Amino acid sequence: MAAQLARIFFIDNTIRIKGKVTLRDIVEHEEVSESTAKRDIEALRDRVGAPIVYCRKIRGYKYEKEFRLLDFAGEQLFLFFILVQGLVKNQNYLPLSAEYSRTILIEKLKEIIPEDYAEISDRFSYFYSDYEIVDYRLFKTIIESMSKKKQLKLVYRTKSISQSERRIEPQKVICYGAKWYLAAYCYKREGIRLFSLSRVERLELLDDVLEQNNLSNDVDQLINDSFGIAKAEKVKTATRKFSEPTSYYVTNQIWHKDQRTKIYTENGNKVLELTLPYGMPEELIGKVLKYGATAEILSPKELREQWIGEIEGMWKKIK
Repeated sequence: MAAQLARIFFIDNTIRIKGKVTLRDIVEHEEVSESTAKRDIEALRDRVGAPIVYCRKIRGYKYEKEFRLLDFAGEQLFLFFILVQGLVKNQNYLPLSAEYSRTILIEKLKEIIPEDYAEISDRFSYFYSDYEIVDYRLFKTIIESMSKKKQLKLVYRTKSISQSERRIEPQKVICYGAKWYLAAYCYKREGIRLFSLSRVERLELLDDVLEQNNLSNDVDQLINDSFGIAKAEKVKTATRKFSEPTSYYVTNQIWHKDQRTKIYTENGNKVLELTLPYGMPEELIGKVLKYGATAEILSPKELREQWIGEIEGMWKKIK
């Protein structure tokens, strides 16, 4: 399948560049039989929906109308290959402990990306400096819980460094910024809660069967309703202001799907205001502090005051 997909990309790209593709083009470039080349053309037409037809006048196959579905498909697959190649170098990004698993994954992707792209793959890199160590035992227990439909006993380290024991039902495992979280129904809180796997002290499989069903929509809503991974029951709206040069850097950044931007000039400088929903303030404040004096929180008042308090606290430490 991977090899055929690579040939389909070749056919599509050849038509775009030369205006046509012949069976000989496919046979010679891909080193396959003529019957295989014909099946590839049929797959492009029947499975992908390409308007490909044979034209006697040009003695080859062409698109009888505009076809954009595979636009930049080769480039996108190539960048995905670079991403995966970077991830597999660190097991905490992509938990594949067996070397052969990583090798197979990379080799399969190489079969799909355009041949000339593969030759320059070492000139692209993907790095993520901030990550947490993966405990495979936790994943094993969570997977077992989900597959056997059993509840879990969770011993969790809270922000105050104390331990909290919960009975939970796992709903979804999430990787956010190279850190892993478990969305679960918590019987203690009687609702969906997010637990950082790095703060899980112990996870035990219970005999109790799962009772909470069809919570996937609730989990998705909790995850998507506000900025960041830290959530609160009430979603608020925050507005941040960025001045030069940061206003240029963040112009194309997406912090949340429902964000709103406003760009204007102030004292001859480009200013960008970004408004978006948020739940817990800590992550948002940290994100703003990252940009130093070129970023500030405008509203709401309590969030701005908390941001100012963080700055004053840092100033006191260096006085």
